[in-house]
Amino acid sequence: MMNSEQIATRRRLEAVMAFVFLGLLLMVVRAVDLQWLQSDTLAKAADSQRIRQFEVAAPRGKILDRSGRTLSESVEVPSVAVVAADLNAQDLPRLAQALAMPLHKLETRIGKRQGFVWLSRQVTPQIAKQVQDLNLAGVRIEKEWRRYFPYGPETGHLLGFVGIDNHGLEGLELAFNSKLSGESGKVQLRKAANGIKLPGSTWIKQPQHGQDLGLNLDISVQSIAYAALANGIQRTGAKGGSVVVMNPHTGEVLAMTSWPGFNPNSFGQYRPKDWRNRVVTDVFEPGSVLKPFTVAAALSTGRWTKDSLIYCENGKFEIAGKTIKDDHAEGWIDLRKLLVVSSNIGAAKLALDIGKDDLYGVLQDVGFHRKTRIGLGGESKGLLPPLSSWGPVETANIAFGQGVAVTPIQLASAFSIFANGGVYYPPQLIKGVAAQGHRVVSEQVANDVLEMLSDATKVGGTGTKAVPTGYTVAGKTGTAQKADKRGGYSKDKFTAVFAGIVPADKPELVIVVAIDEPETSIYGGTVAAPIFKQIAETTLPILGVAPTSPSYEVKQQGWKVQQANMQSDTQSMHSLYGLSLREVRRFALNSGLQLQLHGSGWVSRSEPAVVQGLQAGDTLEVWLNE
Repeated sequence: MMNSEQIATRRRLEAVMAFVFLGLLLMVVRAVDLQWLQSDTLAKAADSQRIRQFEVAAPRGKILDRSGRTLSESVEVPSVAVVAADLNAQDLPRLAQALAMPLHKLETRIGKRQGFVWLSRQVTPQIAKQVQDLNLAGVRIEKEWRRYFPYGPETGHLLGFVGIDNHGLEGLELAFNSKLSGESGKVQLRKAANGIKLPGSTWIKQPQHGQDLGLNLDISVQSIAYAALANGIQRTGAKGGSVVVMNPHTGEVLAMTSWPGFNPNSFGQYRPKDWRNRVVTDVFEPGSVLKPFTVAAALSTGRWTKDSLIYCENGKFEIAGKTIKDDHAEGWIDLRKLLVVSSNIGAAKLALDIGKDDLYGVLQDVGFHRKTRIGLGGESKGLLPPLSSWGPVETANIAFGQGVAVTPIQLASAFSIFANGGVYYPPQLIKGVAAQGHRVVSEQVANDVLEMLSDATKVGGTGTKAVPTGYTVAGKTGTAQKADKRGGYSKDKFTAVFAGIVPADKPELVIVVAIDEPETSIYGGTVAAPIFKQIAETTLPILGVAPTSPSYEVKQQGWKVQQANMQSDTQSMHSLYGLSLREVRRFALNSGLQLQLHGSGWVSRSEPAVVQGLQAGDTLEVWLNE
């Protein structure tokens, strides 16, 4: 028999064995729980600590002009981010210093967040390097895309701009955002226990590059139009203005520009109202520019010809208690002279004779009551009162351009019927989209009006200042009072307009110039016509349309010599330092170079620094400073 001491020892041993067994049992249960019951949850928790997944933005597609020259592209830039849970609080002061950011601002930006936080987006390479050199846990240098517009203000209103999140916010960037935007990718990264990123990464989904967008726009013509408009605004002290250049036979828009401009590379420095594209958003009463459509409607009835006479009442004509006046009193004149001297009374009496239906029909057919659907947001449909509201006074006023409002793009498209044998083509901005035209007036009527418009730019007409040396122009001036807030017309605010076709004998271009509130003069023939001339005489040679008038043969030879001298200058030029923006553009154009510009004013540096020996197609990057 065991004594009491042996019994106590045995019980202690049994108790120990029981505890050991119980411990082993708990370990088995715990192992089962960890390995089977919680395996998925724990694996995810482990991965969340050592694996991170991030979205990687895709570059947007380029916007290109008709020759494939880049108007808008995505440039890779660094941004600084952090996984807040991995960042050590003691590292914040050094990080703030590297970011050139106040410490309190950095602390506020992170706050109590634990996940991914942007600290500073689209930073300079110098800041990115300073942050990277710190090698802090949780801090990351991410690749983002910033939109770059090589031609700056020249294309600002048309192209619009892109926000920091790579989405289009204005212009074509907004209108075609879905096409230009790519699909973001996703990358998986691994990190050590201390939060430092381990080398190597795995693509879960590759980013998809956005599609390119080709335009009918010619950036050379666009630059010419922008410079001519800017010069004209400065010369006349005007509030603003717009220009459209079109191919009348296809509807292709070669240029559209507005003033004041804005630089899409720094759009935040401008007011939202400065972003709008006046060519499609702003309406104005066309004034006398509408008279060719009144004449076309009359000719289309068959009761009137270009030689028909109309009595202009010696300068004053009363209808329903309202008096219509002409600047130059006329008696009997034919329809040719009606457009040459721009008679309001002649146009009014013509419309009253043919009736409101015929005039309304022509204005409706050329699109004065609807959007052109050019593809840009914010487009106005203009104003053409419903036919039911046309009384004798309204019919007379509309005949010479009062009581109806159009946009510059509507006017350019409508005016093209006179260059295109009476067929209307809607404006086409996007390359590869075929326009469907429709006939508005007969070919004979269109040719007759074209001939009359040619007379309006000859001696005695209102559009003589629009004619470039060596070319013929068919065009019409317009001077329209602006409506005031009381429902009447301002006595000191006008819109000066010139719409023209060049060359008149073989039309290649339709150009519309609209100038808002000029100060030096109010007349389209004085204000808008010279801008038309500057655009036409510079653009036509670039497009291969040489002067044709025999009387200018000597001047043509001089122009050819000048071009040869310019080309020889580009071959011998060593540096661009100190040249103006216009001189740089001319050099790049003559040399066939791809030009990328930064800033404005005069050249401070270029890449390459030595430009002698550059070949056509090479890229030239230039920085300018005031």
